[in-house]
Amino acid sequence: MSAEGRSSPRPTPMALGGRTDPARRVRPVDYSATGRTAATPVSEPATGPTTGRSATAGTAATGRAAPGPADPTGQPSDVLPRRRARTLEPSQALSTPPADAVHTLAPEDPRPLPRPLRVDEAEIRTVGVSVLTTARIVEAVADPQDAWTADAGASDHFLRGDLVVQVRRADNVVIGAFSARYALSVRPEEYESALDVADDAAGPSARGGKGTRHPTSRRELLARLEDAGFVITPGSTHGRVTHPEHPGLVVPFASTPSDRRFTRHVVAQIRRVFGIDLRR
Repeated sequence: MSAEGRSSPRPTPMALGGRTDPARRVRPVDYSATGRTAATPVSEPATGPTTGRSATAGTAATGRAAPGPADPTGQPSDVLPRRRARTLEPSQALSTPPADAVHTLAPEDPRPLPRPLRVDEAEIRTVGVSVLTTARIVEAVADPQDAWTADAGASDHFLRGDLVVQVRRADNVVIGAFSARYALSVRPEEYESALDVADDAAGPSARGGKGTRHPTSRRELLARLEDAGFVITPGSTHGRVTHPEHPGLVVPFASTPSDRRFTRHVVAQIRRVFGIDLRR
C-alpha cells in the first residue's frame, strides 16, 4: 500500500502526553458585553459556624478546588451552582372565561358543557319543510326514529316522520330542518348512528349495586328525575317530562317500557334535550 493511501496513526496516551486539555483554553464568556451580570460563584465560608473546617480543608478532602467563572484550571465536568429556578410562576392570574364559553381549560369543567336544546329561527336553515313548529323540532330530537352524525361529528341529524332536524353539538343549537326525502338523499353511504354514539358516550353498562352511574330501575329513574326538578305528567301510553326552568322542552316518557335499556335511553334523552345529566 502506498504512503498516500495509509491512514494517519491512531493517537495513544503516550503520544498525547504533555498536551493541554482543549477545554482549559476556553475563555470565559464576558456577560458585561450583553448587559447581563455574571453569576456570583457559590463558595463555602473560610470557617464554618459549627464544624470549623476551612475552605482549604474541604479542598484537600475532595482532591480538587471548586471552579469559578474565571478559573481556567477547572475541569469541564465540575458541577456548577444552579443559577436558574426550576419552575416559572405566571406573572399574573389567569383571566376568567366568559359565561357563554363552549370549552374551558378548567379541570373541573366538563367538556363539552351540557346545554339545553335551543331553537332560534334565525339559526335554522330549512329545505323542503313548509310547516315548522318548535314542538315538532323538540319531538324529533327527543324521540327520533333514526339519527346519524354528519360534518365529522360537528352536528347530528334526528329523523322522525317526514322531518329531519340538524343540531350542532358544540352548543346544542338547532341549525337545520329538512324534509326526510332530502336529508336521506344527501346522507353519506357510510355514516355513524348518533343514537349509538350517545349510548356509548353515556358511560359503562348499567349494573346493580353501589356506584352505578345509570339508574337501573324505573323507580330509581323517577327518583333522580324528581331530585333534578323535573315534572312528570302521566299518560295512557306515554307521559311527559318537563322542567320549569326550560319551558317548551318536552321529553316523552313511556308508561309501560318494554326495552331493558329504557333507563339509559331516557338518560340520553334528558341530556340531549335539557342538558341535564342524570348519571352519578
